[in-house]
Amino acid sequence: MNKNKKFYIVLLIFIIMFTGCTQQPNSGIEDNQVKQDEILQDEPVKAQANAVTSIFSGENLSDDSINKIQKKCSDLGSLYKKIYLSAEKKPLSDWDNQKVISQESIDEIEEVLRKAGYPVLNSSSIYPAFLEHSENFYAFWQSVQNGVDAETSYWEVSDSGGLNYYEFQYTDGKAYSVNAFAQWDEDGQLKIDSAGRRNVLNWDMTYNGDFYYQDVPTDRHWEASILLRLKPVDKTLFDLNERYIKPIGYYNVNAFLCNWDTSDYGNLCFNDLFESLYKMENGDYIYTDHFEKEQYPYFHYCVPAELFENTILPYFEIPLDEFRERTLYNSEKDIYPWQDINVSNVSYFPAVISDVMESVENIDGSITLKVCVMCPDMQTDRLFTHEVTIMLSDGGKFKYLGNKITYTGENELPSSQPRISAQRTDASKAAK
Repeated sequence: MNKNKKFYIVLLIFIIMFTGCTQQPNSGIEDNQVKQDEILQDEPVKAQANAVTSIFSGENLSDDSINKIQKKCSDLGSLYKKIYLSAEKKPLSDWDNQKVISQESIDEIEEVLRKAGYPVLNSSSIYPAFLEHSENFYAFWQSVQNGVDAETSYWEVSDSGGLNYYEFQYTDGKAYSVNAFAQWDEDGQLKIDSAGRRNVLNWDMTYNGDFYYQDVPTDRHWEASILLRLKPVDKTLFDLNERYIKPIGYYNVNAFLCNWDTSDYGNLCFNDLFESLYKMENGDYIYTDHFEKEQYPYFHYCVPAELFENTILPYFEIPLDEFRERTLYNSEKDIYPWQDINVSNVSYFPAVISDVMESVENIDGSITLKVCVMCPDMQTDRLFTHEVTIMLSDGGKFKYLGNKITYTGENELPSSQPRISAQRTDASKAAK
């Protein structure tokens, strides 16, 4: 026998061995696929579970649980499939391979699901989403309070036009959350691509009748809780919060963390307000590369006096000489020192949510906003409260006239210390 014949015989043996090793699994897959195809004729949700990815830090759902949720997704998808198919899909600015639909299309889908009686988040490009048909959720929470096993679920239409499914379970005194996310595939079918179940670490109702929970463990317990609004916000009060409170906030700026008014500015740090007020006025961020920087006697950027004063002074009633004294004005260089938030001065704190609870008109024409600040990560819906007084003028202009802390609980508050070390005081004095 020549070498070529020997080679082909050996090759044939390997082919037979290879196909023999792989034939059994392939045959099984084909047989299973035939059975699945037969099942799909009657129940189109079967065999979906094996294609589902477990949600990070969660446990896998059983195939039966996934199939049940998939059936629900298919039912809801059939209600709005035509809307989704006709909706314009645009790529995300940061992810060209991901397509999103307009808020108008999402609103139309939500309306269809709402009219069909499904509990669905009512989203908006302006206002926070809230759960429609939330009466079932309140009934669920009442059962939890009474120690009775219960469960409830709701839906969210994603930016892509898919569906997000959320379920809460209370069983034998233990709390769980179930999440499943479904996307439209190339064949026009709404299919779950990830799902899982987590232990709920804490949950509660807020003073306003909304719900918050944490189902992701973190070392710091920061930004881990989720707020689920069960009713729409008061749009007037929400607008006031967005206009006057949120642009400044509570992180590394103390305008709303200390007491002050036009007669005594206390420990208010104007320097730390620079970038917030600049963005409020100009609709854009200020960048550090616009300014020279110095290391002595402390690190800072040199902001030209004209820019600094024109940015901050219109929002306050304070004499220029007092302002310059309080802000470390450098008369020789005609600049003000400013530090952006960086690793040397940043003060970390869990996420907080401010709600304007009331707006009061004063005799002098000013308004006082009564604000409640909640911190779900610290399991409190009332971390502290404060009142901000504002004087409005023509053309949408306004001035901040004062801030007053009206309540503090047992939890610590965000730091009120200025970023520049030369402006810092001891904690006890800064809190007054």
